[in-house]
This record gives sequence, C-alpha cells and structure tokens, in this order.
Amino acid sequence: MALFDKQVELITESDLASLMENQEREGYQIEYKQEVAFKDKQDKLDFLAAVSSFANSVGGDLLVGVAATSGIPSGIPGWAGVDLDQEKLRIESLLRDQVEPRIAFKLREIPLQNGNTVLLVRVPWSWAQPHMVRMDQVNRFYYRHSAGKAIMDVSQLRAAFALSNSLEEQIATFRRERTAEIKAGSAGHLTPPPGPTVVVHLVPFESFRSGGQLDLGAAMKHAQGCILPLGTGANRYSFNLDGIYCVDYVQDCGAYTHVFRNGIVESANRLLLVPRQGRHYIPSSILTEKVIEHVKAVVELYRRLNVSPPVVAMMTLVRVRNYEFASRDYYGTHAVDRDDLPLPGTLIPDFSQSAVDICRPIFDALWNAVGFAKWPE
Repeated sequence: MALFDKQVELITESDLASLMENQEREGYQIEYKQEVAFKDKQDKLDFLAAVSSFANSVGGDLLVGVAATSGIPSGIPGWAGVDLDQEKLRIESLLRDQVEPRIAFKLREIPLQNGNTVLLVRVPWSWAQPHMVRMDQVNRFYYRHSAGKAIMDVSQLRAAFALSNSLEEQIATFRRERTAEIKAGSAGHLTPPPGPTVVVHLVPFESFRSGGQLDLGAAMKHAQGCILPLGTGANRYSFNLDGIYCVDYVQDCGAYTHVFRNGIVESANRLLLVPRQGRHYIPSSILTEKVIEHVKAVVELYRRLNVSPPVVAMMTLVRVRNYEFASRDYYGTHAVDRDDLPLPGTLIPDFSQSAVDICRPIFDALWNAVGFAKWPE
C-alpha cells in the first residue's frame, strides 16, 4: 500500500509497518531515509533532490527514520538522537533557500512505540514546476521514476515548463466553455428553460495533470455528509459518467453541485436571481452568505479526499444585464452593464485560509460591478 492516498494527519506506526509487510519499494511516490545529516553537503543535496523530484512529478512522501535495503524497507528505528523541532526548522529553511520556486510541503511526526519518531515529508504535485535545486555550483532539476529519482533531460524540462504555462489557459477555457453551456441550457442539471444563474467553480490545479482522478466511491461517501446544492438543501445524490452530483429537486431542479471525477466542483443556482415584483435583483447579503458556506464545504471535501492545493475559486453571474443589488444597506448602486459577470478568480494556495478570505476578492469585484470600491463586510 502507498501512503500518499491517506491524509497526513491519519498516518500511524501501523501504516509504516504495512509498508514493511508489503515490501513497498521506493519509487514514484515514496522514498526512505534512516536519517539525514544536514551538515553534509551530499546529504543536503540528496534530500533536496528527493523532495523536488516529488513536486516535479506526481507528489509523494519522504520518510526519515525508516531503514531500507535496495529500496525496500527493512526496519523502522525512527530518527533518533536529534532535536526534531530543530531539524524541522532546518528542513523549512533548506527548502525555502535552496529550491526555486518554493515547494509546498507538510511535515508530520509519527511517534513509535520504541520512543523514537519517524518524520514524514508530504510533497504534493506542484503547479509551479519545474523546481530547481540550487546549492553552491549545482543547478539541477529532478523527477521520479519507478526506481526513485533522476535528473531531468531537456525534453522533460520542456514538457514541465509547457504544463506550467498552459494551466492558466486550461482553467480559463474550462470555465468559459462550461459557463456558456450552462447559459445555453446544454450542460448542468438545471431544469429548462435556462435563465439568470449563479455559477461557482472550484478548480484544483492537479485536475489538469494526467491521471488525476478521484475515488468516486469515497467522493460520494464524503459528499453526502459535506456537500449540498449551492444555496439549498439536497433532494438526491447520484453518480453519472462525469462524477457525482446532488440536486435540490429531481423534477424541477433549481440548484445543483457536481463533483467531477478529476476533482473540479461546479455549482449553479438560479433561484437566487428570480425576478421579484417585476424588478431584477441580486440579493447581495444572501448570495455572499451562501457562496461562503459553499466554498467552506468544498474545501472540507477536498481535505477529506486528500485533494492537494492550490485551487482556483471562481464565480460567474449569467444573464444579469440590468440587475441591481437588493439591499437596504447599499445606496447609489447602478445596474449591471453586461450580460454575464465572469468575476476574477482567486487562488487558494493552501487550505488554512477561511472561506471569507478566499471569497473576499471575488466579492470585491462583484461590488465593483455595481459601483462600489469593495465588499464592505
């Protein structure tokens, strides 16, 4: 069994023992070290190569305190005789100063029954690859293969740079195409005819790497205790070819959330923009409240499914020309001056941010659209 599919916080000594029992060999997503002597230049370089190679490939775990013979774990003595707090600071400093651009990672201390500790370094697949190790006169890029790590050649470097540069356009294209299809009534789960709609997308960068797929069974299990249609309650959860989804009503669907098998979450609601008394309003307070609740729930789902950040959050208001804010608190607003409002997306670099802080740049842009400098909440 590999560890990478399990949340860092849940890994225990029994998981490490399973690696030995199954003779889990070093490879694409795992590497073992009994210890790291950071005072030695070659040890530093080898450590940096291991961590950066995970980021430049598909992500992985480095376990310090696990002995290995020919790449197969042979014992779990732990990383003994060191001040772990000091070593963790050393690791953070080393990765900050010797790898460009910086790498995202997590550190997890796994206590052992013998009183020692294994230190796990979890490295997600990186959207900012390729990452280069810089130490003295060494400037190298590393990647993973079935037997461990190696130096990238020119063709691999070109492919890595091309992937990084194309991500922004891929995300923009996905949003543009899905929004157009929802607007036309040819995509999503809303009951026809199409009309004014709030659409929210959360897009993990790793959704665009080859082979990035969710376990749909696990996604369904966790979604039922976590995800609702945008702004409403759920009437049904179901699978389809694209992933899993939930709707507010089966026969007359006014809101849904769809979790695609690549990890993208799409939500839409047209009940929030229903005309009232012949006027077309954007219920600003209710809208922001519902979107914040939804983003919070999706981030929690990503945590449960071990989906790695970064993630882009985006909101689009469809068919809202001449819509105004409906709130007694905001005066002097003007009507929306275009058919659709594709509000600028916001980057979620990690999941420590609150949903309010994630949504704030999006809401600032929405308030700009009707004449204000920023979201005043």
